[in-house]
Amino acid sequence: MIRPFGLRDVLTIRRLEPQGVAFDLERLLLDAPSPLQAALVGCLSRYHLGAVTCIHEGAEERKDLRGFVQAWPNAKQSRWDLAYIAPALGQPAANDIWYRLLTYLIIFAAEQGVYRVFARSAEDGEAEDVFRQAGFRVAGCDEVFRLVEAQPSLAIPKGLRPLGEQDRWAVQQLYSQLVPRCAQDPDTGSPYRTTLNPSTLSTSTVAGEFVWSEKGQVLAYYGLLSGARGYWLEVLVRPEHRGDILHHIKYLLSLTHSAGERPIYCAVPDYAVGLGWLLRTLHFESYARQVLLVAHTAVRVRARQNALVTRLEGGVDVGAPIHSPFHTGKASERGVTRGYQHKV
Repeated sequence: MIRPFGLRDVLTIRRLEPQGVAFDLERLLLDAPSPLQAALVGCLSRYHLGAVTCIHEGAEERKDLRGFVQAWPNAKQSRWDLAYIAPALGQPAANDIWYRLLTYLIIFAAEQGVYRVFARSAEDGEAEDVFRQAGFRVAGCDEVFRLVEAQPSLAIPKGLRPLGEQDRWAVQQLYSQLVPRCAQDPDTGSPYRTTLNPSTLSTSTVAGEFVWSEKGQVLAYYGLLSGARGYWLEVLVRPEHRGDILHHIKYLLSLTHSAGERPIYCAVPDYAVGLGWLLRTLHFESYARQVLLVAHTAVRVRARQNALVTRLEGGVDVGAPIHSPFHTGKASERGVTRGYQHKV
């Protein structure tokens, strides 16, 4: 049986937490709260804060088959981000528990009106197989780089300036043009983090956001997050200008004032591999790789109906043919409409 977390499950979370797997390196490396704290806050706030947590409970004679899954709800409630699963793969019956928990999470998300569930997982063939079986698909891969060095102070380079309200539309266009659609954030439609999601209990702050523009065109966006345990650098640049941004990155690094106690991380997606070479010239080292997986909880379909026209016998079909495997063939009662059908 799988059900939402309740206060009686505190001991279960506490016992399983050391056996679990955490997801999303950005959250983990900056300041992730414990699964138990996230579960309690989520339960008591009805998911306005904290995480959505679901418990897998074995039959009475199999109390060892316990597990839990946890996801962070997005502020706009149209996506969830996978945070934690326990027990880890390799333990007895873990593959089956993962499959059941992930399938339940997708159904539960659909019931809450959430359209997508995202997971950022370490590269692991066995884990990816379970994700695929549960309905996830790979949307991309990132290589995360790490720098642990003190950074000198630098003057801001020519052409680089702080992100302004007048730049937001141009940055959104840059984002939509450069990031594959399957990997885009459906809520913000942009990379900037000036409105951090409060439900994640994050204490991270925006240390700076900048754009590089020439002749009225935005060529690159840079964002720097500061957390209790490190910094996270985001870079989005047009491919033809990738080789021209080294001095921009150096300036962003100078804002960290890091002496090694708080490392600086930067994720490079596979579609921007040239950026990794630039980071290596600045003494960044490869730290880990992670896979972005996405599960869609709903599909959009077009309904069809017959419309009667005066003085014509029969009806005129004004609906387009539907090719969705989820279409039931039933006509809408109120004209041609669009709706969401849960994939459960």
